[in-house]
Amino acid sequence: MLVGRGMLGLIGVGLMLLGSGARGESWSGTLRDGSTLRVDPETHRPMRQYEGGTAPLWNGVHQLDDGSVVIVREGAAVPTEPMIRAWGSAGAPPSTLADRYCDLLIRKACGFHQECSVDQPCVLARQLLRMETDELRRAPISAGAHPQTEASVRCHESLADEGGFPVCAKARPNDKETPCRILVERVCGASSQCAQGPACDPARQLLKMELEERLVGANPDALTPTGQQCEEVKDSEFFTPCNR
Repeated sequence: MLVGRGMLGLIGVGLMLLGSGARGESWSGTLRDGSTLRVDPETHRPMRQYEGGTAPLWNGVHQLDDGSVVIVREGAAVPTEPMIRAWGSAGAPPSTLADRYCDLLIRKACGFHQECSVDQPCVLARQLLRMETDELRRAPISAGAHPQTEASVRCHESLADEGGFPVCAKARPNDKETPCRILVERVCGASSQCAQGPACDPARQLLKMELEERLVGANPDALTPTGQQCEEVKDSEFFTPCNR
């Protein structure tokens, strides 16, 4: 469960919410049967183009040839990061921590509730945050409410450093499981015994997206858009339980 350049891309364009009027190029992908899936940037309507015709894609979970999934709900595709990249930055405003890179790094390395506070990556992240605070004190008023300092740039770069600043994987005792973590355990197995199943990798992709949304959100314990998706697809025919 890693957060690196994919997360930085997500921060750069903001979190897309269902129903927002994005503008830009339509996104396209290839379904496993070889047909082309196109999603309109304004309506999010998914259309399947195949030899001989075009038809709307039905509600459900659809797997692409690269192993990722597209979820269609009520006739609209749930926006994924590649779709958001193709559509551009229009849409919902960025979350409260979107450009506060040192705060994001603290969440990533130290945990949402400081579970990894004594680990070296967290200690280093806190040092960068203190450096940023000192630099902000010396910044001129004309620089704005939260200017980007040298430490801010280092924090931004460190968010993509999976070796030096891995995601804190510890959990608090009795910590509530998130919907996507529950989905992963359901389809991949408690010991990953079904990791080779077709639904395991897509479930893990949803878990990664949920984590990214929690990292940049104002309240990391709040239900995220991807968390809501995991709740809705948990009983679908695609995400079948691991029975090994």
